[in-house]
Amino acid sequence: MRQIDDPDVLKVLTSRFRMKLFSLLFQIGPVTVSELARRMDADPGQVSYHLRQLQKHDLVEDVPELARDSRERWVRSVMGGLAVDRDFEAPEARAVVQAWTSQWVIDQFERLRDFQRTHMTLPEDWRGVAFGSSRHLRLTKEELAQLGDQLNAVMQPWCELTRSRVESNEASPDTRPIFVFYHAFPEEP
Repeated sequence: MRQIDDPDVLKVLTSRFRMKLFSLLFQIGPVTVSELARRMDADPGQVSYHLRQLQKHDLVEDVPELARDSRERWVRSVMGGLAVDRDFEAPEARAVVQAWTSQWVIDQFERLRDFQRTHMTLPEDWRGVAFGSSRHLRLTKEELAQLGDQLNAVMQPWCELTRSRVESNEASPDTRPIFVFYHAFPEEP
């Protein structure tokens, strides 16, 4: 996981198109620009432009060894996730963090809504293993921090397994991209 402490990196991800492009790269691993364009229902030139913006901040990289000829361009994400420093002091940096956070939350809930709308098209064995949960807890700030550390520790081996499958491009055919998201935050009753 990459710790983001530069607001300019987040600024590039405040674009809804780039956020979706970035998420898609996590889901499908190394892919050609033309396949990304097809999946995004966009022009390859538009996709290439946004990929260059992501590359400027080391979020995406070319994978020339996968190209079959000089016209084919392969790209991949260069990391398994982002952790964001939310304690920027400059007002403009805080505004960028807020814009990115808003887009990130919108993306998460759009993906959940898409799943809910289409889950009946999945094979029954996949429908039966998808899950969701919510809990109401009463914790101190130290306990909340500990909970976050524990949840991240549980996820780490699964992230490493996914990364190795994506990097080797040898995921078994019975795997699917899985989106996991959770939030834990204090709220006022």
